[in-house]
Amino acid sequence: MDTNLRVALESQNPWWFDRPFATGIDRLAWFPELSRYLTSREILLLMGARRTGKSTLVYQIVRSLLNAGTPKEAVLYINLDEPVFASKAKDPAFLRELVEDHCTRHEDISRFTVCIDEVQNHEYWVGTVKTLFDTRPDIRLILTGSSSALLRREISTRLSGRYFAVTVWPLSFAESLAFSGIKKPTMVKKRQHFLTYLSDGGFPRVVLEQDKELKKDLLKNYYETIYLKDIIFRSSIRSSSDLYDLLYFLIANTGNPLSFNRIADTLHIAPETVREYIGYAEDAFLFYPVKKFDFSVKKQLANPKKIYCIDTGIVSAVAFAFPGNRGSLLENAVFLALKKRYGEVYYHKNRYECDFLVRKNNRIVSAIQVSESLGNPDTRARELRGLLEAMETYDLTEGTIITLQESGGDEVEGRHVRIEPVADWLDPVPANRR
Repeated sequence: MDTNLRVALESQNPWWFDRPFATGIDRLAWFPELSRYLTSREILLLMGARRTGKSTLVYQIVRSLLNAGTPKEAVLYINLDEPVFASKAKDPAFLRELVEDHCTRHEDISRFTVCIDEVQNHEYWVGTVKTLFDTRPDIRLILTGSSSALLRREISTRLSGRYFAVTVWPLSFAESLAFSGIKKPTMVKKRQHFLTYLSDGGFPRVVLEQDKELKKDLLKNYYETIYLKDIIFRSSIRSSSDLYDLLYFLIANTGNPLSFNRIADTLHIAPETVREYIGYAEDAFLFYPVKKFDFSVKKQLANPKKIYCIDTGIVSAVAFAFPGNRGSLLENAVFLALKKRYGEVYYHKNRYECDFLVRKNNRIVSAIQVSESLGNPDTRARELRGLLEAMETYDLTEGTIITLQESGGDEVEGRHVRIEPVADWLDPVPANRR
C-alpha cells in the first residue's frame, strides 16, 4: 500500500495503537435501532446533513464494539473526506483494495466491521459496497453520507434489500437539554432553554459552544460548507450567484407557501432552474419542501410548497436576527419535530390555512397550528379558523395549537382544541426511555 494511504489510514484508526479517540457526548441511547441493526447482516447507512454528528455516532459505535471485546484490528474506519482518499475518487478499484488489503493483513480475524464515512465521495462506492456485501460475509458495513439523491438512487436499485437506513438529524430539543447539562429542568428552565434552542439550533458543536458570536460563525460556516461541497461542487454548478440568491430567499421565507413561478419571477431565474436548484438543496438535506395536502397527487405537485430548513440556527444566523422572526423559527422547529416523529407532513389550505397535517396509514390523523402567541384576539380567531376547517375536512375530533408559552383547551363546534407550550410539546423523554 502507498505510504501516504497507510499514514492517512493509521491516523483515522487510533485504536489500532491503543491511542485515545474522541467520541463526544453519547447519542447512541437516542438511536435504539442502531443496536438492532448492528447484529444483522445488512449494511447500516447513516444519512443526514453535514455536521449533524454522523461521524461521532460511528466513533461511538466503534467504542461500543471495542468495549464488547471486538479485536481492535477488526474495526476499519475510512473517511473519504480525507484529501489523500479523495484523490482516488475516480479509481474504481481503490476502495475495495483498501478494505481487502486490511483484511488480508489480519487473516486471523474472523469478522470485520468496516466504517466508510462520506461514502458518496467515491464515484464507484455502490459497486464496491455491493461486491463486498455479496462476497465477504465476514465484513459488516457501516456507511455515512450527506447526499440523499446519490445515496437513495443507488441503494434503492443496486443495494435493494441489503441495507437499513437511519437519518441523523441535528439535536432534538430533548438532546439539546442533555448536551447542555440540564437533567431535570423546571418548567421555567425548560422554556428558557427552548428560546436558546430556537435561536442556536441543534448542531452538536454549536449547542456545546458558549460564545454567542462563535456560534453564529459556526452556523454560517456550516451553511457555506453545505452550499459549496454538497450543492455547487457536487452538482457542477458553474454560476453560483443565482443559487446563492435562491437559497437566501428560501431561508428568509421559511414557512411561506411558494410556487416555482413566483420565486422565478422574484429572482429573475427560469422556473426550471428554481426547481433544479431546490432539488439540489433538498438532496443536501438543507431544505425540506412541504406539500399542500390533496387526495390527488397531481394537485399536490402543482400547488405551492412550504420550505423549511434543516436547522433553526442556520435560519437565524444567515437570514435575519432573532427575535424579529421568532414565529417563523417556531414553525420551523415544530416542522422538524413532526418530520422526525412521523415522516409524512403536509399543510392544509382551502378557505383558511392550517400549518401542518400528519398522515399515517393513508389518512390524516393530526392537525397542528403554530402561533407564537394567541394573546391578540384576531390572531386567536385566525388560528382557530384554520385549525377547525382542517379538523372538519379530515374528520378529526381533536387539534393542537402550539405556542411559545400559552396552554389550555377549548371545545369549539363539538371539537376539542388543545393549546400547548412548545417546550412541553417537545417531550424531553425519548420514546425508548418511557
